[in-house]
Amino acid sequence: MKNEQLARSKICLALDNLQETRDLERLLEEVLPVVGMLKIGKELFTRFGVDIVKLAQGFGLEIFLDLKFHDIPNTVKGAAYAATQLGVYLFNVHASGGLAMMKAAREGALAASQERGLRMPKIVAVTVLTSIDQQIMNTEVRVPGTIDTQVLHLAQLTHQAGLDGIVCSAADVKAIRQELPPDFLYVTPGIQGPTTTAGSDQKRVYTPHAAIRDGASILVVGRAITAAPDRFAAGRAVLDDTLKGLE
Repeated sequence: MKNEQLARSKICLALDNLQETRDLERLLEEVLPVVGMLKIGKELFTRFGVDIVKLAQGFGLEIFLDLKFHDIPNTVKGAAYAATQLGVYLFNVHASGGLAMMKAAREGALAASQERGLRMPKIVAVTVLTSIDQQIMNTEVRVPGTIDTQVLHLAQLTHQAGLDGIVCSAADVKAIRQELPPDFLYVTPGIQGPTTTAGSDQKRVYTPHAAIRDGASILVVGRAITAAPDRFAAGRAVLDDTLKGLE
């Protein structure tokens, strides 16, 4: 039972493609027993605003606010202050925004936490998107070297900025985690189910048990659950596979 609770806490359901708030309520009625966190990204936040955060929090799950702040330091500092006011567990920035920007994010969150008596959220930085593979990174984005090298560089920069961890593919974690602190967080999108796939735009995907085995901290699972014909069964399969990774 204890292991199942731990496994559930590691599963973050990505909330996308919802047109009405009732769609969210219907989805969560189906999968609430098998997930531990909800990810609210740009689509839902743009459609519903802060109300969607409050609605999701009403189901008793932690919130990952996935807005990937990437701007000048002062703007990101203000955004981080506002995210902290929402009471989210976790939010993110783009590591490619640089050291000063990432430090500003932490400063904004810390200021809100101290001034308003709020919980300090975890802050993670996006390294290389899971929709980007080696060829895209080298030829389109024109970043030389390997993905592992780039992810490690950005992860070390994130640690230097005082943030809590990174967003990366689970495929990247094993190669870099020995170079980073033991409590560093690895939030890993691109998770497919044992019998369901991630989105076709995801280039570097992993199963839950393999991701946990290689050191992932939080598994972001979207269409592998939400696009399945039986969403509870798909979520249960993801939970069971996560448990295998903890054995």
